Amino acid sequence: MSTTELSFQQRSLFQQGYQTYSAEELKQLEWGLRFTPTACSLLTLVGLILQLPYLLLAVSALGIWAYFAPGAHPMDLIYNHGVRHLFGATALPPNPLQRRLACLSAGVMNAAAAGLLFAGMPVAAWIVGGMLLVLQAIVIATHFCTLSYMYEGLMRMLGRWHQPLSEQECRQLLDDGAVLIDVRGPDEFARGAVEGAINVPLDDLERHADGLRSKGKLLLYCRSGMRSQIGAEKLKRAGLDQAYDLGAMKRAEQILATPAP
Repeated sequence: MSTTELSFQQRSLFQQGYQTYSAEELKQLEWGLRFTPTACSLLTLVGLILQLPYLLLAVSALGIWAYFAPGAHPMDLIYNHGVRHLFGATALPPNPLQRRLACLSAGVMNAAAAGLLFAGMPVAAWIVGGMLLVLQAIVIATHFCTLSYMYEGLMRMLGRWHQPLSEQECRQLLDDGAVLIDVRGPDEFARGAVEGAINVPLDDLERHADGLRSKGKLLLYCRSGMRSQIGAEKLKRAGLDQAYDLGAMKRAEQILATPAP
């Protein structure tokens, strides 16, 4: 399998807001991004078992602080300045909005559990805290975040989620001489590609940015449309403003196969 084909865990990280990272970069971050939710979950569990509302409030403060300070979650800082050096791991980047919202929601749930303990309602506190621990366990195991999933759904309903170019826009760019760029891995490309496409794997895009610049307008596609979105964002960051996301390979084939009106 190509190293640039995103796994379920990497797709989940993409959904959490890490949308400008390649498959290789996400792979390097996978384990490090588990540190903070694991540490916070352990503190929540101790607070619930020992019925320590002030500990739960402290964990709540961590989550709320993380929402307002993308690059300063205390647990992220502990990982970046200490833990990661033990393993030679990559430093964690600032948290994107979706992950910060998840931290905020965890903070609210910890605060609610603390309030219930103060009110003498330990069973209710366990229900709220237990729900949080289950959700965090899913994040730790798979990187799938329920709140990020809901956020994406809401943005799609509002029409504010990223969408590839329309069919008409793609046709116009192709008529203007845009070059098709297949950002899948070379093994995927060898098994079949859109006629006339050039293979530049996602992980190699930035290295070939200067060469691609001379080609003018670029239309990127991949198997599902996820890597093409990442690729278009990476090229734009590299100064290639005429790099566009076409989307999935099937969509590219359909656009090319359908006669222009």
